[in-house]
Amino acid sequence: MLTVSALHAHARRKTPGTILGLFLALAFSGTAFIDKANAASDEIYHIKPQTRMKVAIVEWVASTGEYKEWTALNGEYVVSQSGTISIPMIGEMPVIDKTTADVSTEIGDRLKQITGLATAPTASVEVVKYPMIYVTGSVEKPSELEFRPGLTVKQAVAMAGGRERRSNPTGEYNNAQQISYAGEINRMELQLKQLGARRARLMAEMNDQTTVDFPPEIKAAPEGSAIKQIMTSEIDVFNARAEALRQQLQSAAELETLLRNEIDILDEKMASQDEQVKIAQDELQDISKLVDTKILTTSRKTSLERVVADMQSGKLDLVVASMQAKQKLSETERDALNLKGQRKTEAGQQLQTTESEIEDTKLKRNTTLQLLQIAGASLSRSESMKAIDLQPLEYWVTRGGDGGTTSEIPETAALQPGDVLDVRYNVSSSLDSAMLSSADPTQSQSQ
Repeated sequence: MLTVSALHAHARRKTPGTILGLFLALAFSGTAFIDKANAASDEIYHIKPQTRMKVAIVEWVASTGEYKEWTALNGEYVVSQSGTISIPMIGEMPVIDKTTADVSTEIGDRLKQITGLATAPTASVEVVKYPMIYVTGSVEKPSELEFRPGLTVKQAVAMAGGRERRSNPTGEYNNAQQISYAGEINRMELQLKQLGARRARLMAEMNDQTTVDFPPEIKAAPEGSAIKQIMTSEIDVFNARAEALRQQLQSAAELETLLRNEIDILDEKMASQDEQVKIAQDELQDISKLVDTKILTTSRKTSLERVVADMQSGKLDLVVASMQAKQKLSETERDALNLKGQRKTEAGQQLQTTESEIEDTKLKRNTTLQLLQIAGASLSRSESMKAIDLQPLEYWVTRGGDGGTTSEIPETAALQPGDVLDVRYNVSSSLDSAMLSSADPTQSQSQ
């Protein structure tokens, strides 16, 4: 192959028509230099299937002093799965596991043999695109990636989006929900205790008990607690209502006594009035006889009749007053009975409402408890995912296709074209740590 200085000297000896050929030769010579510059990176690369290569072939024609391009052969070729490329004139040519320099030399030698040239044409082979690598496992975006020389495991994982982000973004929300549900359940439990104490008080009122028999869980509440305060409040209500009823019944009883005394007095007055009327009537009969015999005047009889009539009218007033007193007594007795009945009726209605509230509160509590369990399970899953996210990663590479070998490599290791990188969680180290923690009592106590 001519050097650049030789090409310039040769150009000075040639006519201007050959200058274009010289520059073309210089261009392909430069490509050869580029190949040499890339040799450092390509010499360790052995061609694999799916590699895309650019082939440029030129021939030095001594008779014309020009370089001639083999345009029919120049272009890009993709290595087949069987490891060959198909070049016109040459045909199928195995290139698997060869370097670009090996392929360049072999192309020139084969063309020399086929064409019978004295000197082999110059071939330049450059890798345009390497086989893809594949990243799978615990990465954010498992995918195929374009290989470039010097690509490390860590860089490939970064190109695949980094390690898998499995943490639940609603974990904090679930935690807040769990706290809210727990607070609701505590509030409902307290409400159930309050309703239970109210039910015990209402049942005592309905059964005319002198004390309230509270449920054992309410009786066992410690002093100063909210439940104990609820029980004390219900006892105060019970005593106040009982005292009010007692006072009302006492007032009714006192009124009954007064009315009965009044009726007795009226009865005595009516008895006395009856005697006086009888005496007056007897006297009137005697006077009537005397008037008939003309011994007394008629005026005397008339005056006595008026007195008898007044006495009988007074008796009627006493009878009316006695009837009114008896009516008031009957009303008072009925009011006393109504007070007791009204208390039981009100207690029964309130007890029915309380029982309904208890059932409704129990239903809400059970529903909230289920929601709490769901939120707790979701939070547990979130915490588990966070724990997994904290585990170290390990990297396994499969090299050589489906039938190749799989081995663990560090994240600083360089990948090769066609590698399949599997990113895994290093669960074994976590299990070992957990076993060591459980086996070491000192470490367990320190935690």
